[in-house]
Amino acid sequence: MRSFLSGMLLWVPAFCLLVIATGCRKEAAPDKHLIHQKAEAMGAQTVGDFVFTNGAIYTVNEKYPWAQAVAVKGNTIVYVGDNEGARAFVGLDTQSIDLQGRLVLPGFVESHIHILLGAATTSGLTLTMADSLETVLRKLKGYADAHPDRKTIFGASYSAFLFDGTEPDKAILDQVVSDRPVLLMDHTLHSVWVNSKALEVAGITSETKDPAGGQYIRDANGDPTGWIKGSPASLPVLRAIEAIPPSAMLASIPEVLEGLTEFGFTAAIDMGNPIATETGLQTIVDLDRQGKLPLRMSMTHFVNTPHVAQTALKVQRQYAEQYQSDHVWFDTLKIVDDSVMENQKAAMLEPYLTSGERGLLYFDQQAMQQLVLGAAQMGHGTATHCIGDWAVRETLDAAEALRQSGDQTTRFIATHVQMVHPDDRKRFGELNVIVQTTANWANYQPSYIKHIGQMRNDTYQFPFRSWIDGGAIVALGADWPATPGGFKHGVNPFINIYVAMHRRVPKNLIDEFASADQVLPPADQVLTLAEAIEGYTINGAKLLGIEDQIGSIEVGKKADMILLSQNLFEINAEEIPKTTILATMFDGEIIHDLLYGIGDSDQVDLDEVGRGATGPCLHGRKYEHQHH
Repeated sequence: MRSFLSGMLLWVPAFCLLVIATGCRKEAAPDKHLIHQKAEAMGAQTVGDFVFTNGAIYTVNEKYPWAQAVAVKGNTIVYVGDNEGARAFVGLDTQSIDLQGRLVLPGFVESHIHILLGAATTSGLTLTMADSLETVLRKLKGYADAHPDRKTIFGASYSAFLFDGTEPDKAILDQVVSDRPVLLMDHTLHSVWVNSKALEVAGITSETKDPAGGQYIRDANGDPTGWIKGSPASLPVLRAIEAIPPSAMLASIPEVLEGLTEFGFTAAIDMGNPIATETGLQTIVDLDRQGKLPLRMSMTHFVNTPHVAQTALKVQRQYAEQYQSDHVWFDTLKIVDDSVMENQKAAMLEPYLTSGERGLLYFDQQAMQQLVLGAAQMGHGTATHCIGDWAVRETLDAAEALRQSGDQTTRFIATHVQMVHPDDRKRFGELNVIVQTTANWANYQPSYIKHIGQMRNDTYQFPFRSWIDGGAIVALGADWPATPGGFKHGVNPFINIYVAMHRRVPKNLIDEFASADQVLPPADQVLTLAEAIEGYTINGAKLLGIEDQIGSIEVGKKADMILLSQNLFEINAEEIPKTTILATMFDGEIIHDLLYGIGDSDQVDLDEVGRGATGPCLHGRKYEHQHH
């Protein structure tokens, strides 16, 4: 695994910084005067397996933010400091690496992803970047013709905005495929579009009642049109027609994991998989026990309907006992309390202008609090999906009930948190609520205005700055596969960092969901570069509950680190999205690099899997972690 270093030592980059036009901003780096950190070691005679020197090592340690050198022994960081102090950790078998001034960060933490569900969606028809209804239908026909053996045609990630002003209808799909079920999920994964055969197989008729939190859209005669809103209504259909065979999901999991590694992720939380749950969980655990899991993973139990809540805590306890290994654990309950803005089912304090409705809450306050308090009694945290300001307020009220019970420390996570009433902004910090949000969503969506009005559009969305100033912890994550741009753009941490700093899509980046170059108001609700990095490192570690192990480069923590292609603190901000990960170290082992065999590796087709940045990849190398 370490032979790549010989190539790294010989590779001398041509490094230069482009001088960007006057007026372009660079982010000021945190104080570098502390670069000569006092040498710390876990024993005077420790000899490192790796010693990295001459780096710009941003530790995310408040006391000592910068260092020149790091020493690693086994899976642990044993020294952080200057080059001179690092010499004491060099022995005969030490791999000594000259970083040549490059930026090193702690390994990234993906604080919201659906690895299992994402693996399932990539196994079918991928509709990411389909920019018209005609494109969707053409791709559907091509896929159906190419897969005559598929009993069900499943596709995902078409833009919900394709039907802005109109509605999906089964008749449109019937004209393309009528002999077998078709189910297409929009990019939010909260609404599905099905043909007549799918409704027939699932047993959805004019007599079928809408489930709590979901809706079967009907025509004037009361017959379902094929458009289904909200996961409580769509998931039963998805299961009934077996849209996603478990085998397809399992086959895609290793590819997804490799893609995360190539983006620099060394830890992640899977925020719920409502299908093939146990099969997927067992697969992740088995990969770890085989030494083939390239990151730490926190798993969650997914709860989105009140009737499931009755058994949720029992299942949570069962899964926690059953699905755990060296790098896998199960201690967070995922609660879904509303839908999304795109289908006007996110729960709002004031009605949508177009429908006169307020959306739907999946849980009442009592049920929500019972789940939160029950999980806390087991020592488990909760993560609540809340997008509309009504759902956000109910989530904060549940947090308040938890804190008033005397519990001030159990992890309480509010996830997404798109619409926030100004009265609620300070409550996150006051109640010790971790905000998990997807920065990539914080860009200008013109279609929202007609649904919620100019004032709410310009005032309520993603108040990053207010959260930070109010003392809240803010962790960043992609929410893939329910994310703009698919894996390639949506999961890319550098695009998300950029959007967190600017509230707009990066220039020259195609995004089918947003208006390029338009800033989402309020323009001052932004993060600094350092804060965005914290959102992907130490704050993500806090969300996972393992900040004592990862999230910063400190003596005694796990050796999870990444080497970047450019120094984010020294380049123009517009260049940040172009950054790539040159190497990823997980648990003291190099598991990804772009430097080994440079020029000999094949180029990855990023549109197929969307695994990361362009550049050569180490193709065909299997990761087998040696447990320390």
